[in-house]
Amino acid sequence: MSDAQGSPSTFNFGIRRLILVDSAGFCYVEIPVGNHSLILGPGNLGKSSLLNSLRLFLLPENNFKNSRKKFAFRNASAGSFYTNEESYQHYFPDRFSFLIMEAENPAGVHCQILYRDNASQLSYGRAFVPVSYDQLRPFFWDVDDEDGIGRAVPELSFSRLADALKKLSKATRFVNDPAKLKTMLYSSELMNADVVRYSVLPLGESDERRVQSLRTLILLLFEMKADDQAMANAVASIIEADKKFADDAFDFNIDDFLNRHEQLKQQQVQLNRVEKERPRFEKLNGEYLAYQNLLRSQHDFAAFRDGMFSALKDIGSQRKHAAEAYSEQNDALRYLQQTLKQLNQDADSLKGEIRSAERRIKQAEQNQKDGELLASQYGDFTLQEIEDIQKEEFDRKKNHLAALKSAAQAEIRLEQIQNARRKLEQKLDRLNERESNQQWQLQNQLDEATAAPLRAVDPRMMMASPGQALDAGSKDTIEAFARLFAPNDRGFDWFDAEYPAQPARPEDFARQRQGIEGEINGLDKERRELADTNDREQDRPRLIERTEKEIRAIEKDLETLVRYPLAATTLRDATEEKQAAEEQLAKLEEQAGLEQSKQGTVQQKAARLKADKERIEERERELVGLSRSVGTVEHRFPHLKAVQVEQPLAIEAVSVAVFDDLQTQLDSLETGRRNILDNLRQFVYQGIHEDSDGELQKDSPAMSVIRETFKNLSDLFAGMTERWQVLQEQVAVHNETVASYRQALKSNHEHIARFEDQLNRELKGVRINDLVEIRVQIHTDPKFRNLVEEANNINPYGNELQSDAFYDRLRVFVADFFGEQGGSTRLTMDAVITGISYSTRKEHAATLDKKGQSTSTTALINLELVYRLLKRVLYPGVTLSFPMVLDEMASVDISQMPSLLERLGKQGFNLFSAATHSASSELIYLIGRHLEVGQMRTARPYSSQRTLVFWGGAEGFTNGEPLSYWADQTQNSLLEPADE
Repeated sequence: MSDAQGSPSTFNFGIRRLILVDSAGFCYVEIPVGNHSLILGPGNLGKSSLLNSLRLFLLPENNFKNSRKKFAFRNASAGSFYTNEESYQHYFPDRFSFLIMEAENPAGVHCQILYRDNASQLSYGRAFVPVSYDQLRPFFWDVDDEDGIGRAVPELSFSRLADALKKLSKATRFVNDPAKLKTMLYSSELMNADVVRYSVLPLGESDERRVQSLRTLILLLFEMKADDQAMANAVASIIEADKKFADDAFDFNIDDFLNRHEQLKQQQVQLNRVEKERPRFEKLNGEYLAYQNLLRSQHDFAAFRDGMFSALKDIGSQRKHAAEAYSEQNDALRYLQQTLKQLNQDADSLKGEIRSAERRIKQAEQNQKDGELLASQYGDFTLQEIEDIQKEEFDRKKNHLAALKSAAQAEIRLEQIQNARRKLEQKLDRLNERESNQQWQLQNQLDEATAAPLRAVDPRMMMASPGQALDAGSKDTIEAFARLFAPNDRGFDWFDAEYPAQPARPEDFARQRQGIEGEINGLDKERRELADTNDREQDRPRLIERTEKEIRAIEKDLETLVRYPLAATTLRDATEEKQAAEEQLAKLEEQAGLEQSKQGTVQQKAARLKADKERIEERERELVGLSRSVGTVEHRFPHLKAVQVEQPLAIEAVSVAVFDDLQTQLDSLETGRRNILDNLRQFVYQGIHEDSDGELQKDSPAMSVIRETFKNLSDLFAGMTERWQVLQEQVAVHNETVASYRQALKSNHEHIARFEDQLNRELKGVRINDLVEIRVQIHTDPKFRNLVEEANNINPYGNELQSDAFYDRLRVFVADFFGEQGGSTRLTMDAVITGISYSTRKEHAATLDKKGQSTSTTALINLELVYRLLKRVLYPGVTLSFPMVLDEMASVDISQMPSLLERLGKQGFNLFSAATHSASSELIYLIGRHLEVGQMRTARPYSSQRTLVFWGGAEGFTNGEPLSYWADQTQNSLLEPADE
């Protein structure tokens, strides 16, 4: 970095312009920063926000998380710092918010554009484009409006802007990665235009120490009135960056140092504790060897257990097969029993059918006998004729009985008798007529093939006489009708009805005449009897009783007539049924005999299978009992569950006696196990062995745990000699660390003193106002100096630990030095350097004055110091044109302004300050350029909350001549007071 007034340099780095779009309370503001300038405006307008926005461009960040540490945006009115959200929403309140910085370097002019990034919370993106802002202005602000103030660009969006930037230049870059930003912003490869294209502050070296130092100085540039602690932090950062090697950084982690000593001390105590317990281990070793000899019983038990399980599985399979075989045979037996039972039931049923058939045969024979007897009384009369006679007689007897019981009925009956006698006489006349015409009866005019089926339907059909010969049509009709009947072996079928055949016989007119005459005589007899009864009342009961008997006799005869026609069929059917049942019964009895023989064989086999099943079940119960006993043993000794064997005990060898012998051995083994566990636990209690998982404290630790613990103890006692040797070596190494830390404390203490001397040599001859000599004092914490002296008094060489007194004093130092800070106890340069102070001497004064200077003088001294610190981190030979932020310029002593401005110009800084309208005209005149940022508002902003506009350049004075303007003359008429 060269003085601006020094020899010409081609390596010029400068910031030319700052633009805010819809940000920090402004709608659009465009500020030139290439010369000294003063921003004027009402209070609380956002002027400080304009100045502070430069931090966002110069620091390699991409979000506002932890913004207090990154940017240190201070709320002066509240005496605190703005929160992350407050800072983010102030600069990026909307999607139209953009911040642009125009800069130049040896590669040319470029613009850096910051935009709101919604990809993550509190984040912002960054675009670099190698063009001047004049080419970009139309994307952000439309200057061509009727008022000359300008208006928002309605189509402004990041996506549109990104497309336009890519079209402007292929070298456009969109970068969010902080590591990449560091490379771009701080590149010093001046001979490579592509690499240095977007650099703003070229570092002399690109290591992280230089970057952190530059970060500290950048924040300090915005706080030139900072207290001595801020300056101390900057000096501490530069001192560390100024070291030749990064490994020389002062970073003494005292906690690690103390912890290492404590570790070594504990190791020594532990080794002594182990040696003290060696006799106990020798005793344990003997018990363990005896215990090993008994361990075989565990494997024998596991073999027995596995053999028992195999036996259980095998016996279960046998029981299943035996049960299946017995069940199958038993099912066969039950099937035979059920078959025999069914055969017996079927036989009983057939016997019942036979008895029923015999009863029906007997009844049919009686009905046939009674019917034949009754029919014989009527000669050649048909059954139907006999039935009709009986029914007529029945009706007559019923009427006669009614007449005997009632005089009125007697009168009615006498009249009926008279009518009936008259009809019988008429019937007798018709009979005589039919007898005379019997030659024309149908049975005499039709052949037998036609007459037979019609006679089967009703014999009277063939006895009917038309009184003359049949005409051909009638005869054909009758014969066609007869052909509809199908003959069978018993008669004829009329569709699904059957009619039995009837014999052909001549009509007996004499018998019919005799019957009619007999009816007439019967009526005459009844009439006389009714007439006589009216004269002899004493005979009436006798006559009634006789009539009732006669009615009952007729009813019985009618029943006989009903049963008689079916008697032969019933007798035949019943006889056939009886014969079939007897034949089937004989077959059933023969089959039952065979089944009875099979049942005996199956019963014998089922009994044998049942015995086998019971024997297997008895063995299974024995094995189940052993299984419960094994479970009890495993419950007592849980570690046995984990014991595995390759070959289980043979199934036939599994017995109660073998188990009892094993149980005795296991009891003896467990006694030895408990003794060993007691000793092992004692080693745990004494801190010799670490049982981190608590396995040894369980009721029954696994054998692997006991074995592993004993092995560890064996290895421990066997390796004690080597452990002592390793401890001595570690102590020697730690003592070497003590020596290195002692040297680090001493060398850093001396380095601070040398750095102070270098700064004072550089400040020799520097004059500020009436000060002709200025000296810097870097103050270190007195406790640190005491620690350095304490470290010089120890002897760090040897194989013995340092005395506890040294470490106790180190702990006291930690408690005093870090007590109020809490957390980390790393002794670093910024913790050691506690402040910066200045000693000054005025002209004609003989001694240096240590009292404080005015705020403005202190700021000038700070500026000089920052300038020289900045030279240490930047690339040699570069020229800066860089804004120097000094907020609230009106607080600076006006008499110091000329020298301040001259000094800033020589050092490559342009004053970038802000003040209210209360600033004196003399101050404005001395600075030379001012910008009125609070007087114009647009009617068409991006957001109604932000309408302030400023662009077009600054106003100022040149060579003492007033009213020379740099501003765009089209805006002069628009400068009206803003409505605040």
